[in-house]
Amino acid sequence: MIIEISVLIMAISVAVLVIFLVQTLRKAQASIETANETLQEAKDLINKSKDDVEELVISVRGLVDEVNQQVGAINPLMSSVRDVGTAVNEMTTAAREVSSSWVGKMKKKSEQISAEPASPASWLQWVETGIRTVQIIRTAVSSVKQASAASAENQETPKSPQSPPPYAPEPAVQEHLSDTAEMKRRLS
Repeated sequence: MIIEISVLIMAISVAVLVIFLVQTLRKAQASIETANETLQEAKDLINKSKDDVEELVISVRGLVDEVNQQVGAINPLMSSVRDVGTAVNEMTTAAREVSSSWVGKMKKKSEQISAEPASPASWLQWVETGIRTVQIIRTAVSSVKQASAASAENQETPKSPQSPPPYAPEPAVQEHLSDTAEMKRRLS
């Protein structure tokens, strides 16, 4: 009878063991199913994200192309600005040279006029010097304006460089110069 009791205890133990194993396996199966669902959701999310990322990459490429086009459009403008800066620098240098030359001539003329005895014609010399000064200044200003206009035209469409037309004094100034010269002859 001991053998029968031992077989019965073993049978009960195996039955209990099988029951616990079945419960554990069911819990494991539920966990695996949950993990599968989570993996499927992750796959779906990755696929959606992949599409979004592809759209974003396409947008970024378009934006980069647009920026490159705008930079390409700005390059000629910067080149024109650099050219204008060079032209202004050259004109400033030329104006500095002209002004220093003019100051030297004015000093010499002043010394000549001061050295001569006072006469009615001396004030005419000063008027003539003033008129010439005005002419020189107008010539310089018109040269600057023409250079600025030329650089603006060069920015729009490249053209061959043209020399500025020679300065012609206004008719009133020409008339005044001829009157001054005539008065000077009369007084001499």
